[in-house]
Amino acid sequence: MKRNHCTGGFTLLELMLVITILGILVTIITSSIGGAVKAARSKKAAILCKIVQEGLAAYYAQNDRWPGSVGDAIENGTFHPGDNYVTLSASQTREMIKVLVDEAKKGNPLMDITGLFVSRDTGDGNCTKWGLDFMDAVRGTRKSSKKMKTSEMHFGYPESSHGYFRHFKIVYNVPSDHMEVMTQ
Repeated sequence: MKRNHCTGGFTLLELMLVITILGILVTIITSSIGGAVKAARSKKAAILCKIVQEGLAAYYAQNDRWPGSVGDAIENGTFHPGDNYVTLSASQTREMIKVLVDEAKKGNPLMDITGLFVSRDTGDGNCTKWGLDFMDAVRGTRKSSKKMKTSEMHFGYPESSHGYFRHFKIVYNVPSDHMEVMTQ
């Protein structure tokens, strides 16, 4: 009687072939996921800019002036019609958005503040490199139970390539009395 010897094992060549195919598949999946993350961050930044811009327009419609010291400067004639476009400073931008957030906390929903991206003030006028979702900052996270006050917050968006925190850029069109919020 002959016995069938079936070892059931794989040769070294078969194992190397399978590992190579898996490596190629992982590379393809990883590169497509990276592109999707970058596209999602770019889309989030554009949406956040639109939300803030619409919030500013809603504030203007309700109060017939722009929020904060920028509204005062416009009313006092600091920006002249010959200027055409004025890029607001980071502190002016922060102040304007803070007014919108404070209004939302009072119950005046000028914009959806739940999706805002914020960073903590480091005390030297700068902000931390990484940002948080507004609601995580207000409530605290699992890693840090320290809650952020609105006065400590810088408002911005996640950079598309690495997710670093970036400030909004607001350009005021003097002749048309229009604010445009954009990424830097």
